[in-house]
Amino acid sequence: MFCENCGKQIPEDAAFCTHCGAKQPGISTTKPAIDSLQKPQPPRPILPSQPAQAAEGVDLITMGQYLIMFLIMAIPIAGIVMLFVWGFSSETGPNKKNFARAYLIMMAIAIGVGILISIVMAAIMASIMGSLYYY
Repeated sequence: MFCENCGKQIPEDAAFCTHCGAKQPGISTTKPAIDSLQKPQPPRPILPSQPAQAAEGVDLITMGQYLIMFLIMAIPIAGIVMLFVWGFSSETGPNKKNFARAYLIMMAIAIGVGILISIVMAAIMASIMGSLYYY
């Protein structure tokens, strides 16, 4: 059998062309034919057409609020203070609270890595300086 759209050869019982995807006339697509060697595929999960909605009473953070948060966090001392306020205040929404806590954790990791690199670099410099000979 040949596809009426693209002209390429396709299996006799194909409802759609395997090359261009065109529906073949005269083939019923209501019930797919299953070979004896082919196992039936499990049904695919149906994805929601709309994004997940927030639970009742939970305020989502808008793009503008995120931008304001980033601007506040750019201020050296005030940004860190506000992260602690947002992360541990009972009046802050869960989205902002989780964001602030994650940001604090990432800052702590970055500071720890920075200290570790500084110690290693100081040890290397001390080793180099100790091996120099002065005449």
